[in-house]
Amino acid sequence: MTNNQKKWIGLLFALFMLILVMMFISPSIRASTQEKAYLKALESLPYNTYLNTSFDPALAAQTPEWDVYQFSSPELQCVRGGDFGVLVHKGIESDKTVLWLQPGTECWPNHPLCGELPKIPNAAELGLHNALSSANSSPFGPIQSDKNNPMANWNYVYVPSCDGSFYLGDSTMDYDGDGMPDHWHNGLRQTAAAVSLMKELFPETQKILIAGSSAGGFGTFSATPISRLAFPDARLVVFNDSGPGIMLNPERPKVWAEINQTWNLSSHVPADCPNCANQLIYLYDWYLTRDPNLKIGMFTSYRDLVVSSVVSMDGVDYQKALMETSSQISNNHPNTFKRYFINGDSHTIGDYYRSDGGEVVWDWITYLVNDDPRWRDVLE
Repeated sequence: MTNNQKKWIGLLFALFMLILVMMFISPSIRASTQEKAYLKALESLPYNTYLNTSFDPALAAQTPEWDVYQFSSPELQCVRGGDFGVLVHKGIESDKTVLWLQPGTECWPNHPLCGELPKIPNAAELGLHNALSSANSSPFGPIQSDKNNPMANWNYVYVPSCDGSFYLGDSTMDYDGDGMPDHWHNGLRQTAAAVSLMKELFPETQKILIAGSSAGGFGTFSATPISRLAFPDARLVVFNDSGPGIMLNPERPKVWAEINQTWNLSSHVPADCPNCANQLIYLYDWYLTRDPNLKIGMFTSYRDLVVSSVVSMDGVDYQKALMETSSQISNNHPNTFKRYFINGDSHTIGDYYRSDGGEVVWDWITYLVNDDPRWRDVLE
């Protein structure tokens, strides 16, 4: 073999090795670039506005199961006044944390339930007592621990709902028009404060389950990007129980317009997600497209009477909107977005041992949380 032949063989071998290296390295470089672009996009949205703000929570009370933190900052006050607070439970598995968003009541001018929300002067009347009772009694939580709860040994940050805006609002409003603020929709700030506290108390967290029921389900739309910004390398799993982000009723668009204006939601919408301005559920599609370390599971009934009534939809129209939007996301992200939809008009999970299509709810949640390949769409 001549020297020229050896030289060419050496060059070809080097080229072959370079191609192999690029085949393995290029996807990781692309993924890293994609993740950086996603974080930069989130930083330009309101989800980042309050994340690094020092709200100085105080440890207000302790029980054998929970530490109660109270935020006295007026920037975090509840919808009609009063302090915001969260419950914290330290688990055995220190690198796994549940961000648990409580159900609550929505509020905007002339809403029939809004007047029922009391003006709350202190943390005791805020509802932390009721929150403790709810958190302690739920099979989803760590206290009355159901043997099938896969998160029983995780850390928990339980976030009571008192913002009147599904954990999404960012506005100060004068409902009665007397020139004085009388309603504060601080959901975005409260969520950021809870996530910041989670980062302070559980810095080792590598996996986060963002779980919300009813209003808390809607809250996952803000808690997901806020958690990603606070924990850029963590595995994020979302479990949305009956808060699917269906907001626009084409027959009554003024309802959504009033909610949007009152809670100041339009600034949440990425410029390259025009559908998100009408139905919040499309934010899931936007997140999943950009976040390779995220997966989302959604539970609801097809004609949820509570959620459909919020935007004055009848059951048929609500089911149509639910299926059209969720099916688009499912088609776009078949491995990272799945549904557990049941017949009827019930609201939230009444029984974690119900079985539809041969799948027990607890099993479905376990598959979601543990990245089990048995996790699938269950459409009754």
